[in-house]
Order: sequence, then C-alpha cells, then structure tokens
Amino acid sequence: MKRAIAFLSLVLASPALAAPVAIGFAPPTGQDLLYRIEQHRPVDGRDSLFRADRILRFEKAGDGYILHVTLRSLDSDAPGAGADAYRAALSPLIGVEHRFRLDSHGKIVGLDNIDDVRAAMEKALNAMVARAPEGSAGQRTAKNVLTLLDGLTPEGRLALLSGEVQPLLLFVDSEVDDARPRGVRTMAGPPLGRAVAVEGNSVLAAHDGNRLTLQEDLQGEGAHVAMRYIVSAQTGLVDAQERTLTLGAQTLTEKRSLTVAGK
Repeated sequence: MKRAIAFLSLVLASPALAAPVAIGFAPPTGQDLLYRIEQHRPVDGRDSLFRADRILRFEKAGDGYILHVTLRSLDSDAPGAGADAYRAALSPLIGVEHRFRLDSHGKIVGLDNIDDVRAAMEKALNAMVARAPEGSAGQRTAKNVLTLLDGLTPEGRLALLSGEVQPLLLFVDSEVDDARPRGVRTMAGPPLGRAVAVEGNSVLAAHDGNRLTLQEDLQGEGAHVAMRYIVSAQTGLVDAQERTLTLGAQTLTEKRSLTVAGK
C-alpha cells in the first residue's frame, strides 16, 4: 500500500525554507521500460544472487492508465533448493502479460486480464507439480503457490500479483518537504519470511530539477532497514531504489532500476 507523505508546516524560526516539492503522475506512454530487481541474500551460508527482469509499458486509458507488465527472465546462482524454490514461485509468470488498471492518482485498481493470468499460472504450476521430483523444493513451492491462489480473495490476488510493481508508484501524487524529516512506519522482512514492524525517518537528501533523492532509516525488533530512492517529480515513478535489510546476523541487499528497454 502506498504510504501517505504528510505535509510538515514551516518552522517560523527558519528564515528561508524551500517549499514542498509536488510529485506528479505522468508516466511515459508507448515505450518499453526494463524493470530489474536484483537481490543478494545468504543461502546455505553463502551470498546468492536473485534477479528478475520485467518489461513494462504504460498506455493512457481515460483518466488513468493501463500498465502492461511481463516477466521476461529470471536468474539465480543460489545453491540447490534456494534457486529451485525461487524459480518455482516465479517462472509460471514468464511471458504472461499483466494488464493493470491505474487511476489518475497512480493507484492500481484492477487487473483487466486476471482470469487469463490465473489460468496460465495454474497450468504452469500444475505441470511443475507433476514433473518435479516428489518432495522437492520446487514441487513444494508450486503446491504452496496453488494453495495460496485458491485461498485468496480477489483483492488479495490483485495485491499478490501487483506486489513487485507497487514500489514504482510509492510516491506518486504526493508531496515531500525538505524542511524536516517525516515519520515512516511499515513492515520489513525477507522473501517468504516473517515480517517485523519498523519505523524511523525519511529525508529529502537531494533535489536536482525533477530528480529527487530520498533516504529512509528504519529500526524494529532485531531489524534495521536503510532505503534510498531516486524519484522523478515529473513522472512520479521510482527510477532507482536501494535497500539494505539486516535481520540479526543476516543481511539482504536489493536494487531496483527502471530504464528504457534496449539501452
């Protein structure tokens, strides 16, 4: 869910504070964009890579937009079951176009072809269950995803299927203020792991034309999260994001980037 960015009043003692910066929503249309998510996290005692590439394209539709999203490729160098589970969870989506409907404020309000997406996923997952070795990580993951899909409400399925693109829209149609930090409270955790509550401050670290750099430092029970966002005040999209999540002795790092496809 998109976190609200609260307006902070000016401090009277400060003589010349900059005005709040408005972040709009005008994504580029008719252009293929490459959305890459790259994670490094420990698996069986070694740092392992997990990478997913998606092709995105925005299309104007009435007052809002259709966001076309297609998972293009997956990659991982994790040993054994770590890579198997990752591929089992996501490979059924490779080549399956999602047509998300966004309102004029950048909120995802529907998935126009949700029945087709679900049918494609279930077909691929059932095939995986049938051919994978009995009791393997891939088979267990495929069964778990099938059970999850069957048990979710329509709203829950939309949230699940849009989960990886929601961070692109985190700051759409909002304001940020470089006068003071703002408070942030959210949940953080590893993939498929237990999430914990974290909170802290977000600051506007740099403002260069339409390019905004925001940083967050969040703490929770045994958890520390450091976030850095590069946001376009014009398009409203998060063009780059870096996250470092430390849970106890383990650290997960993640980078997300949005670029023109083919460049």
